[in-house]
Amino acid sequence: MKKSTKHRIILLVIVFFISLLFFYIILNRKTSPNVSTMSSPTLPTVSVESFGTKQLLLHGYIAKMDDTEMTDNLIPLDTDRKLTITVNTYGNQIDNASYEIHSADTSRTISTNSLNSSKSSGDTVTFDTELTNLLDPGHKYSLILNLTSGGRKIRYYSQIMIFADSHLKELMKFASDFHDKSLSDDYNSLGKYLEPTADASSGDVSHVTINSTVNDLGMQSFSHKVESEPIISVTDLTDDVASIELRYVLSHDDSCYLAVEKYRVRYGSPRMYLLSFDRTLDIIPKSATFSVKDGALTIGASANAPQMFANESGSVAAFVQAGALYEYNVNQNKVTSVFSFFKDSDDLRCLFTDHDIRILNIDASGSMDFVVYGYMNCGSHEGRSGIDIYHYDSSLNVATEEGFINSSNPVSYLQKNFSELLYRTSGGRFYCLLNHNLIGIDLVTRKTDVILKNLQDGQYCVSEDMRYIAWTKSSQPGSVIKIRDLSSDKVYDITAKSGSRLKALCFIDEDLVYGTVDSSHYTSGLMNSLTIVSFANEKMSTIKTYQKDGLLISKVSRSDNAVELTRVHDDGSKASSDTILDTLTNSDESVYASTATDDNAGTVRTIEFSKLSTDLKAKPAFTTSGLVLSDSTISLEIYK
Repeated sequence: MKKSTKHRIILLVIVFFISLLFFYIILNRKTSPNVSTMSSPTLPTVSVESFGTKQLLLHGYIAKMDDTEMTDNLIPLDTDRKLTITVNTYGNQIDNASYEIHSADTSRTISTNSLNSSKSSGDTVTFDTELTNLLDPGHKYSLILNLTSGGRKIRYYSQIMIFADSHLKELMKFASDFHDKSLSDDYNSLGKYLEPTADASSGDVSHVTINSTVNDLGMQSFSHKVESEPIISVTDLTDDVASIELRYVLSHDDSCYLAVEKYRVRYGSPRMYLLSFDRTLDIIPKSATFSVKDGALTIGASANAPQMFANESGSVAAFVQAGALYEYNVNQNKVTSVFSFFKDSDDLRCLFTDHDIRILNIDASGSMDFVVYGYMNCGSHEGRSGIDIYHYDSSLNVATEEGFINSSNPVSYLQKNFSELLYRTSGGRFYCLLNHNLIGIDLVTRKTDVILKNLQDGQYCVSEDMRYIAWTKSSQPGSVIKIRDLSSDKVYDITAKSGSRLKALCFIDEDLVYGTVDSSHYTSGLMNSLTIVSFANEKMSTIKTYQKDGLLISKVSRSDNAVELTRVHDDGSKASSDTILDTLTNSDESVYASTATDDNAGTVRTIEFSKLSTDLKAKPAFTTSGLVLSDSTISLEIYK
């Protein structure tokens, strides 16, 4: 072979491999996600003063909210209608300030005015104003404070009400003094206000009531330090009785707690009457607070058990504590902070918990889907209310935002009108019940569909895993029950026999319970029988029928692992109740929330794992996930 031919062959081979390498790089190149951490809050906050007391801590919204739903805050006014407004600027420049007052139903604008006279001191700007004399005592009004800062218009919402002939100043002072004494060495002087029960010596500081001991009230065994000035708010006032709430941050050793005190006080002279008292502590977890002992992960002192979701094998569990999402992996003995607005206990904006988190699912590796909804303390949607959809990849330790749904309603509204059904398919489709409509969202294309409109109470029911929804044409028993499997979009029909109607009642896990009403009971809705159907392997089959001679069923309710039946005789007289037990649910859970005893805090919250060695005593490793945030939102305005 000629030398020139050999050179050509070698050159062709080199070109061939270079081309392979080039196309391999081009075809397999992936754009690295922009991984970041949660940014710090930027918006100012607002506090007010009336009746001589500093109150509330209002957080700003950068989008207009529905005034009629913004009813969580109340500013009580004296008959002089004077109000002091303090803006905590956090370094922001306040360019303009004004307020609007509307009727409670927002149908009338009562007053609009600018706030011009201000005093600045450090990071605060204070406005003193006297509101319009058009306000009638005893009527609630909507107040919107508008601030302009750096080109941003920020709104703060509250209700206001003039309380004439009240003793609110004295009642708020009593609550404030009680708070100060309960956390000081003088706590024993408050014993006269308590009504301890015979079993009130538990030593549990996480939840103290008027029926607790004075030692629990004073946290005798729990060394503590108050880290923030209490935020006081009046939640109700009738005659001489006020309901008052205080919120603050408490520390113990290396741990921080959100503390909430609720008082109901009646005015008296010379003595006030404490009608009820309730104080809860909620630990804000961090690396040092977690420990493993006796087959359980210890979280810390908290009045409420954490919301929890474990994978099928019981090797990984996710849980929500103090408004943040965490995950514990048994095999790695590692806790991961997956999502949290918390940055610094000194910044009260981080600790605002006007949001909720729902875990949708979790797989064998610990990857999961979850939703954050309500007020966004910080991040790319700071100052907005909405529904934020996330997917957490445990192998990358990254939580990716898949879509944000704007809302003009606060978390209290969303909890009632949104969180009943949340489901995400493996194919990237998200379902939710919002404002009584079943909505499907393609998280890739952002296309939304209204699948069911105007669902009414009694018309539908949802399975516990939210995969199935069953409904009839109206809230009355109908001729057909339809069941949609959201995982596959398959729809099943259950058709009533001639002369009868059907009612979707509830689910036992993924099995539907429905009732049959014959023609003689259409008006009353009394059911002759119950049927339970399964949808295992995408095939509908009847697994149980319940019917008793001479007895009708008037009501069905789901309770733990049972369905409780309220029954009547044929003649309408009351009969004994009955129960259908859920024998298919495995009560021997591999992961479950529990409690343990701590020498200082009393009762502490734990999560027990059957796969966790009881011999292991250690501090678990701790890590924080990265975030991949999106700047896109999903518009659902037409579905209000």
